Amino acid sequence: MTFIGSHSPLIALFVATVVAFVAAVIDFRRFRVPNVLTFPLAISGLAFHVTLSGLAGLQYGAGGLAIGFIALLLFYVMGVMGAGDVKLLAAIGAWIGGANVIYVFCVAGIVTGVHSLVVLAWQRRLHEIPAIFQVAVVQMLTLGRHIAQTDSASLAAITARPDRRRYVMPFAVMIAIGVLLVAVREFGL
Repeated sequence: MTFIGSHSPLIALFVATVVAFVAAVIDFRRFRVPNVLTFPLAISGLAFHVTLSGLAGLQYGAGGLAIGFIALLLFYVMGVMGAGDVKLLAAIGAWIGGANVIYVFCVAGIVTGVHSLVVLAWQRRLHEIPAIFQVAVVQMLTLGRHIAQTDSASLAAITARPDRRRYVMPFAVMIAIGVLLVAVREFGL
């Protein structure tokens, strides 16, 4: 077995972690995850696994990519998440595989929930939680009509506001935390 082959899970997690943290910094500053980061990450993840394992590697990487994409697609369609976050999780999935990207998704969701509660408490807006849940339920129940009316410009307008941190969060930060926890779980780093 070659050096890379014997260390491929460590290399894959290292690449995913580094790029996730780069994306987190960019997203934290600009509320955008650039395609120049996500597309090369996805392609290189697929190429890495194909080079090491052929068709099985392609299945592993493509499965992770698909699961990462599908996991966040509904949130993008509902207009509560940017496309860059969706592409980032998909690209990370190409490197770390389906099971690990599900773990990242779950951790990111939990961290997002905790972050949201802290922010709402800090802003003294905890009383708004029932209304927030009602809006989310209505959006999910009326998804068919909502898809046709989704305005991606509205999310862009919110992220351009000076008080944007009151309304949106850089989800790439949550993804990076999830990737880091996968690395800790897998290798005890």
